[in-house]
Amino acid sequence: MQVLRELVQIITRIKLRSIRKLGFPFRNDTQLGEMYELLADNKEDEELAHALTGKSSKSGTFRRLKSDLIDRLIASLFLVDLSLPSYNSRQQAYYVIHKNWAASKILFGKNARMAAVELAEQTLRQALRYEFNDLAFDLSRNLKMHFGTVASNHTKYQEYAEECTRLQQITQAEIMAEDNYTRFISEFVRKKAATEIVLEEAQKAHLSLCPYTDRFDSYTLHLYAGLLEMGIYTASSNYNAADMVCDKLIAFFEEKEYEASVPLQIAYYQKLLCHFQLGKFTQTTDFVNRGLTLLQEGSYNWFKFQETYLVLALHTREQRTAYDVFCQATGHARFKTQQEEIQEYWRILEAYLYFIYILGELPEAAQDKRFTKFRIGRFLNQIPIFSRDKRGVNVSILIIQILLLVSQQRYQDTFEKIDAIEQYCRRHLFTKDTLRSFYFLKALLELPKNSFHKAAVQRKAAKHLEKMKAHPLEEAGQASFLTEIIPFELLWEYIIGLLGNDFH
Repeated sequence: MQVLRELVQIITRIKLRSIRKLGFPFRNDTQLGEMYELLADNKEDEELAHALTGKSSKSGTFRRLKSDLIDRLIASLFLVDLSLPSYNSRQQAYYVIHKNWAASKILFGKNARMAAVELAEQTLRQALRYEFNDLAFDLSRNLKMHFGTVASNHTKYQEYAEECTRLQQITQAEIMAEDNYTRFISEFVRKKAATEIVLEEAQKAHLSLCPYTDRFDSYTLHLYAGLLEMGIYTASSNYNAADMVCDKLIAFFEEKEYEASVPLQIAYYQKLLCHFQLGKFTQTTDFVNRGLTLLQEGSYNWFKFQETYLVLALHTREQRTAYDVFCQATGHARFKTQQEEIQEYWRILEAYLYFIYILGELPEAAQDKRFTKFRIGRFLNQIPIFSRDKRGVNVSILIIQILLLVSQQRYQDTFEKIDAIEQYCRRHLFTKDTLRSFYFLKALLELPKNSFHKAAVQRKAAKHLEKMKAHPLEEAGQASFLTEIIPFELLWEYIIGLLGNDFH
């Protein structure tokens, strides 16, 4: 049923409206029409089958009905407009070019050659403009065959034969780039190979593409070559060099005639991550604003970009910027429609901003009810998903919980958490990727163990903090901002500032 549900999500009621007036792909008063409506209303499989056939979803009758609806919806893909008003010219061209390519193939197959050739030539020009080189290659092959064997137009034949040869070389280079990148991700990144192996494989894969990137100005080729080159430097934690690769990709794709939104989104986001690792906030405004213009406001990627920008601001003590980003994102009309996981992470960011607020470093939030009425208990009840993430974001939840309790002088509540946190550290955090979190939590545990006495805590925590410093932030990788929302070194400054020389 997942296939049908995906088709119904793509071919919405609004998109079907115009062609349903013609009775296609089905009328409202038929079983197929009823099935579509039930699917659009997200009815469960068994409920759906019983309502339509009175039988189980495994019955032959229901399976035949489902198969028929799939066929008709797939046929509808060629009749409805799948582009959105927010799409740029290349995104819109993607659907038009693929539809017309398929139509020209059908026309050639039906021997409607005049119509086929006219449509193929028109589609080839569009495919070349927007660099859909695989389709352009196939179209040039068809036109070469037609003018060489059917129409006997030698001039046209030579034109398309040369174009076909050129596109074949480009397409082969693009396939090689895709294969290199896919193998690199699948075999080495996903399987978490040793850093030395990842670095070696990225270098080897990128080097093999250099002769082609020098020859061809190809969207696909330069995208995957750039991602492989970036992999070389991120694997070796050389974020200055990775930042330069981002700049190179940005320069290349910004010069395209059309808006190459996907590679530019990737490049601007990776540049933001590089600035995060380098602790650089200066000169971010321009490229951050450009990165956001490439994203549909209120989309998943828009929120992820804002999320990263906010954490970068916190890492560089740009609290006002962090608060402004927080207000813009959480105040957006589509915030509450985002996945619960996205909303939960923003609640965690809110808790860290609240901590900064009660330290007196965020006066701009003085009239914000989310901060003036913040409650730890309510916050913990609003983050059930990440509370189960034992080696990831749950660490940031534990840390902020301790910090807030200490800031509110709820010492007894902190005492009660010692045993549970010590067991948690031993079970989940003593691994290579989480050692910074492990040692920082060990340092925080010295607070209740030493009765919140400033001098005693500093003395006892020093050994844990030294071990933590032996594992710098960049060693934790680019996703470390999920856990380390504010650098642990800075958080420790804040927490020591809350302590006095009294025992509690």
